[in-house]
Amino acid sequence: MGAARRDRIVAGVGRVARATAEPDDPGGLGDASSDRRGRRDGGTLTETRGGRACSAASAASTSTGRRCQRIEVVPIGFLRRLFGADRPEAPADQPVEVVSPPSLPIMPEPSIAVACPNCGGTLDPPPDHTRRCPHCRRPVVVRHFEGRAIYLTEAAVEVFEAERQHEIDEERWSRERISWLKLAQRVGAPADRRRRLMAAPISDAAVRASRDLYLVTAERSVRAARRDKRWAEVALIRRRQAGALFEEAGAQLPPSDEILALYREGAVATLREISQVTRTAELVGAACCQACRADNERVFRIADEIRTPRLPHAGCPSGLCTCDWWPALASEPKKPRRRRAPTSPPPADPGTKGPSTPGSR
Repeated sequence: MGAARRDRIVAGVGRVARATAEPDDPGGLGDASSDRRGRRDGGTLTETRGGRACSAASAASTSTGRRCQRIEVVPIGFLRRLFGADRPEAPADQPVEVVSPPSLPIMPEPSIAVACPNCGGTLDPPPDHTRRCPHCRRPVVVRHFEGRAIYLTEAAVEVFEAERQHEIDEERWSRERISWLKLAQRVGAPADRRRRLMAAPISDAAVRASRDLYLVTAERSVRAARRDKRWAEVALIRRRQAGALFEEAGAQLPPSDEILALYREGAVATLREISQVTRTAELVGAACCQACRADNERVFRIADEIRTPRLPHAGCPSGLCTCDWWPALASEPKKPRRRRAPTSPPPADPGTKGPSTPGSR
């Protein structure tokens, strides 16, 4: 809304308010040019009728019936605030100054008094490595744990290291127990035994019990799957079992004979599953080494690979390579070529003498 339009609206409202506030003037004394004056003060309009105030004395002495004009106050300041007439207009392109918040004062880091674990004397500044106390001249051993410095005596170092190692072992045991129990769940280990092992206090014995539960259950599941000729299940269990034992051994190269035997049994089971639909299999090689890349997309007879399995490739840097067997795509049969029958010479005419030979003469 423009400024001119706002001024017109405010002026019109003021005229309407003054017209409604004036009383009837029967005597014809209501000349606006001579008898009315207005004063605007702080957004309110004050009007005085008759040019002079009516006092009590004049009202008593005057008997002409003139009424005392009233002073009317019309509140129009809220209209000016509503339409923004009392605010100066700023140009649209005027830049607005952005005041940055005041910077907070930098508080110095509180100094921490460190006492010597031998004599209790103050170590100022605190040592960041092992050194002797300036008061008692005995060594103060400094160890760092989780970003904090710990000050020990020589006698307490052995106890501290033992407790720290125990915490590290507990974290490792907890991860290993959870891993073995998850594998045991996948091969169908009883739920009550898994719950008992999970609720037992964490220790190396609890980890070994979880591992044994998985291995025993895996052997039982493999025997049942092999009896029912569910070769895909046998391959999956053996590959997982070989991978778990390989990680437990620290992924040391080359893998042990036990791990290689489990892996090859899984590969043979995969080939037996493929042999139900085709006699050849395609090796899908990984890109981890030259041997895996060289055998990629090569097709082999399944019977030969079952007798002498080639997976995992010898010398593969990953130990247990991720190569796998897929059914070989049957090639499109070639159309047999039709042989044309040999053309025989036409029979000789009996009336025609054949070519004479030297012996016929």
